[in-house]
Amino acid sequence: MAEKKGFEGFEPIFLETKADWEQENAGADRRPFLIYVYALDSSRLDIIATDYHFHTWERVVTVPELEDLRDDIGIGGTWSDFVEYLISSLSVGDVKLIMSGQLTSDSGAAHAKLIALKSKGLPRISFSLNRVINSSANDVMADLALSLFKACKKKQNEVVKERDHSTRLMGILSSERERNDSLQKQLDALSFLSKRKAPKSKTSDKPSIASDTLNNYDTMLASEMQESSEMPSVKDSQSVKISRRAAPVSRSLYRAKVRGVSLQDTGDIDDH
Repeated sequence: MAEKKGFEGFEPIFLETKADWEQENAGADRRPFLIYVYALDSSRLDIIATDYHFHTWERVVTVPELEDLRDDIGIGGTWSDFVEYLISSLSVGDVKLIMSGQLTSDSGAAHAKLIALKSKGLPRISFSLNRVINSSANDVMADLALSLFKACKKKQNEVVKERDHSTRLMGILSSERERNDSLQKQLDALSFLSKRKAPKSKTSDKPSIASDTLNNYDTMLASEMQESSEMPSVKDSQSVKISRRAAPVSRSLYRAKVRGVSLQDTGDIDDH
């Protein structure tokens, strides 16, 4: 599908420049020129240059003419790329108006050429302009002045809308800040009251469940340790058992018992 070529959405371009005169007219009056480029319709651009004094120039450029210019200067890419390059060259590039021909106080220069260069080393765009005189020049200057006023008015309205939008946003932001400050004060007040009402920590008469559990565990542990300390070792147990065995009875005591002698104590036996 072929790309659609035209100037839909083309924003008007206004710029100021001074004319560069050829050598024979080097002493001519150098008044500033106002350049105006806009779309007459979807297929034509109108280029106007005037100093609102002696010189008014105009050129209507069609899509086929721009296609030829595009081929001559060797700009590739799509049609949209070329239009973007054209706009950049005229709006932010180096734009010059070259004047030539016979210069008199009545007729002015005979020829003019508009040259736009986006940046050094890139292709240069050039348009030859046609002289506009008498009432036609007055009409062109009047239309340019009205178009400039409309463009300024549009920009002013855009600025006002942006300012109003910014003011509304600032109002919303201010309200949110006040609301946040109010909520923060309420939170601070609640936090202060909760700290004042909180009872001081006192030792309870009855231990808590966790304390009871811990104390019971400590008691059980101490009891087990005590029992383990009191429990004799294996060696001690054996010695106890050995000590508890009956001491051997002497032979005399045994014989006396057999004979029926009643013994009171071991001391008497020793005395006998």
